[in-house]
Amino acid sequence: MKITKTSFALAAAFVASGLTLAPAMASAQEQQRTASISYTDLDLSTEDGRATLDQRIDRAARQVCELDRVQTGSRLRNREARACYEQAKSSFEERFAGIIRDARLGG
Repeated sequence: MKITKTSFALAAAFVASGLTLAPAMASAQEQQRTASISYTDLDLSTEDGRATLDQRIDRAARQVCELDRVQTGSRLRNREARACYEQAKSSFEERFAGIIRDARLGG
């Protein structure tokens, strides 16, 4: 996973961290999906800044895991996509925890 000061990139398969976010039935032909979350424009020491970051994390996890993709013949979300989303969101939140803590402490 590439981590920079301005954004985090989330891949469907976290090679660097060893976490697998690819759906269980993913084929070898599927492309690795990524999403970036920029936070340099946010003041993470404020509740509003953290709320905006949380929205961006949610949107990125949904995008990477295709959670909002409608499957033909069903209104139900794919179980693997939902598991992927939960894992991706949790991973993002863990990675941003230190940045948020530093912002709250003024650093």
